[in-house]
Amino acid sequence: MTGADIDGVDPFHRFVLLSVIDLRARDDVPVHSFDVTGVCEDLLDEFDDLDGMVPGGVTRQRVINALSELESADLLGEKRKESPTGKGRPAYALDIAEDEVLDHLEDDDRFGDAVERIRDRRE
Repeated sequence: MTGADIDGVDPFHRFVLLSVIDLRARDDVPVHSFDVTGVCEDLLDEFDDLDGMVPGGVTRQRVINALSELESADLLGEKRKESPTGKGRPAYALDIAEDEVLDHLEDDDRFGDAVERIRDRRE
């Protein structure tokens, strides 16, 4: 993975990718769109710098679209995970080096504080 891979997606997609990494730090992988949506909302509540990236707010449909596009860009891998009711639902796992993503996003002032919090959680 290179910084160019991440630079190829817009800030909202980077924000969703950061949320996937945050879930991974909690050992909650592979992730579902509803979990990622919740983390996105939590990050927006906690970090004011992220608000400008999400005009119109976070919706589950926007997150679903972003996850699919990140998978198409080879930044995430799609997995199948069965729900307790037996339905197969798409789930996603990071297909790239997490530390490289965090290093790259840390250089962006909008993500710096969130990256620091995620790194602290991993320790």
